[in-house]
Amino acid sequence: MAATSLWHIEGRLKDLISYVENPEKTVPNKEMQDFFDVFSYVKNPQKTDNGEFVSAINCLKETALQQMILTKKQYQKTGGYIAWHGYQSFKPEEVMPQLAHEIGVKLAKEMWGDRFEIIVTTHLDKEHIHCHFCFNSVSFRDGGKYNYSKAERKRMMEISDRLCREYGLSVIEKPRKAPSR
Repeated sequence: MAATSLWHIEGRLKDLISYVENPEKTVPNKEMQDFFDVFSYVKNPQKTDNGEFVSAINCLKETALQQMILTKKQYQKTGGYIAWHGYQSFKPEEVMPQLAHEIGVKLAKEMWGDRFEIIVTTHLDKEHIHCHFCFNSVSFRDGGKYNYSKAERKRMMEISDRLCREYGLSVIEKPRKAPSR
């Protein structure tokens, strides 16, 4: 059984570039801080078995942030949503870290791998093993921005469920809608 979710990260690319180039002199706005927090969080060595469970798709994991910035500059798409962050969370004690990571990478490749730069990490710090996805909002192929919709949400759940079934894992048969805030 794997639960999935996805949300956007907003900010201005100018702030992001300034922060990357000179973090001691630039205080990013809240949205930019969230972007860097996501990268720091998803790649945290204490959560990913010292980086063993960190993979990159269409970029290098060591330079993913810089590559995403270059893509945005190339297509002059620096406003609005700058990245997307999501997760795939597995039932406690149902999956080993290697398998969870394999499934997470397959999910990311199928969902976004034909157009976007993606970091996939698998966290082992909770009772439930879970994968994080952080990907550029701008396509490196054509400069188009990712458009999240109800159809995309459904597609993500369907792909996750199909992969879980292929690997003999349980799925949520009757998903509930998350309560609104």
